[in-house]
Amino acid sequence: MSLKIISQDSIPFYQSEELNRGVWTFTSFLSGQAQFVFLNEHLNRLLKGADHLFPKVGWMNFRGEIEAFLQAEFVPAHYFRLSIAGDTLLFTKKPHAPKNPYLNLGNATSIKTPSIVPSFVKSPNYLVADLELKEALKRKCDDVIFFDDQGNVTEASTSNVFVWLDDKTVLTPKLSSMVLDGVTRKKLIEYLKREDFHVIESDISKSELESSREIWLTNAIQGIRLVDQYEKINFVREKNLYQTACLKFGRFGERYE
Repeated sequence: MSLKIISQDSIPFYQSEELNRGVWTFTSFLSGQAQFVFLNEHLNRLLKGADHLFPKVGWMNFRGEIEAFLQAEFVPAHYFRLSIAGDTLLFTKKPHAPKNPYLNLGNATSIKTPSIVPSFVKSPNYLVADLELKEALKRKCDDVIFFDDQGNVTEASTSNVFVWLDDKTVLTPKLSSMVLDGVTRKKLIEYLKREDFHVIESDISKSELESSREIWLTNAIQGIRLVDQYEKINFVREKNLYQTACLKFGRFGERYE
């Protein structure tokens, strides 16, 4: 690999004070065959977060222009990302490459603690999560679950968590500075309630994870994924609630809209 050096003049956006201090927000979403998946919800959260961080800019006023730009850039089956730092919007897109929908889950060694960051501000700081994933791979785990200082579930490395107690009742951690207001989480809760499942946003203990029927991880890019194994506890793939959800909701929510 050759060394790449980029001068300041070539990347003025990356020299912004906001980006250098880590003060920015973003959202990632997918395109289906004919439209974006949950675009309205992604823009709502992104612009709300941007207005919280940069109130003088008034990002909500640019929503129409952003939507028009995205429609002009539409390509089916792609990953899209919008990042906002100060008064600048950074756009990227690439073909979507989903991971295996089944995974082994382990416990993170780090503890999540409360902060002043609202649940609707999606921050790009994944240093701790990436280091945890690096260690998890040594234990043959694909992802990790974080707990707070009270021993309650918060999130996986980049996903919200759903824990099925039985055929009709599912738990998911309530929103906080430690739990992102995920778009897939929001729409999945909406779908499950419409299908008469009992969705409870509450504290979830490690013992409830261990005794659960199923564990799902959700985010916009990898969709809903089913935990095959949590620590040393194995789950059954056949005749599960996950398969039913994928048929009606879609793995990425593409069948719900």
